Amino acid sequence: MRRSLSLVLLVMSLSGAGAASAAQQDAVPADLGQRLVTTYAAPATQRLDADARALAQALDALCKQPAAKAAESVQARFRSVVLAWSGVEFLRFGPLVEGNRYERIAFWPDPRGVMSRQVQGLLADPAVTALDAQALSARSVAQQGLPALEFLLYRDGGVLEAARQGRAEAPDCAYAQAAAGALALQTGALAQAWSAQGEYARQFSRPAADNPLYRTPREVAAEAIKALSTGLQFARDVKLVPVLAEPYQDSRARRAPYWRSGLTAPALAASVASMLRFHDAAGWALPAEEAWRVEGLRRELVQLRDVLGSLKAPVRDLLQDPEGRRQLTLATLLLKNAKDLLDQDLAPQLGVTIGFNALDGD
Repeated sequence: MRRSLSLVLLVMSLSGAGAASAAQQDAVPADLGQRLVTTYAAPATQRLDADARALAQALDALCKQPAAKAAESVQARFRSVVLAWSGVEFLRFGPLVEGNRYERIAFWPDPRGVMSRQVQGLLADPAVTALDAQALSARSVAQQGLPALEFLLYRDGGVLEAARQGRAEAPDCAYAQAAAGALALQTGALAQAWSAQGEYARQFSRPAADNPLYRTPREVAAEAIKALSTGLQFARDVKLVPVLAEPYQDSRARRAPYWRSGLTAPALAASVASMLRFHDAAGWALPAEEAWRVEGLRRELVQLRDVLGSLKAPVRDLLQDPEGRRQLTLATLLLKNAKDLLDQDLAPQLGVTIGFNALDGD
């Protein structure tokens, strides 16, 4: 009798596991990879590439004819590139991690100030005036990418300040032009990989038994969920928490991304808004009784986007203002809530286990 009961319980357990697995599989759209590529990754990387090329052209024009209007154009183009990059940086897998591409686009965080030391060292080298995009791409990742370009543009006496005075300093302009060109090389390769003609996009879009990267839609789902989870963690633990540490010191602001250009809050808002669009593009097909898991995460991301989008001041001013600090602190709580909802509520319903991510060991 006892043995018969055990066998019945075992059969019930296996049947339940099979049903749960089937439900998890049904929650992942069969065309998940295709919709994430065509709806999000391809257009987002194409926009980044177009903005990077426009920035390079604006810098070329400024260095030929320095003026306040040219400086305004470069500043606007730089902002566009930062916001476009903020919409791509959480896709921290595949093409973005090949050949240190992530670090070549954005060598950050940089708590030891490696970038500023290496950039200033290169500026002091007379050979910098002969530097081009290809040559710079082969150098240290700290000497290229958005942080280095921001330093060249926005530092005291930098390219923008000189242009407003009708000047174009040869070392600074030559370096900035090379940096913008090197950035465009990386964004071009990234956009191509995610394009309809790209091999990686094809593999991500069409999981199959003979696909060397993704055999099933659930494996694509795991990549997507982990990217979102890591993006939320990076925004909270790396971008915000160190900046908000007590007691407040002016140096805290300098630990924030894009503090020189005043783009800290806009970049964070753009990043969250992009993760929201990526989440929406997935179209998770949970049963009606479980749909709250998708909507709950969405509501958290919408609130987070709106909180960050309301912050218009530079990060230094926000940190010195009690209300600004309160809003930034609220953002850290919302980021944690969103990550918990994703990791603990949504991921298990999709059959995804959150394990190690790109930040482990950093």
